[in-house]
Amino acid sequence: MESGSSSSHNPRAARKTSELETLQKRLEEKEQRIQELKTQIESVKFQLEELKNKKEVSQEKKEAFKILSTQYNSLRDEYVALTAEKTKDLK
Repeated sequence: MESGSSSSHNPRAARKTSELETLQKRLEEKEQRIQELKTQIESVKFQLEELKNKKEVSQEKKEAFKILSTQYNSLRDEYVALTAEKTKDLK
């Protein structure tokens, strides 16, 4: 029975207990912060993946625009050539 009451009467033991409690609290705070950081990292990672995917879509749009522009230029050139021939034939 004296062992339980001896820590309360022993300033050294009380100080050790207080230090352990402080360290335990710091550890819990650090573990909580680690969990918060993990959550934030996952969130940012997800956002980066979304941005990456949007850039790929944007890249696809750029490629589609390039193809359509090439087709347009080709059709326009053919149209100009045909109208020039038509004009020449009318003369």
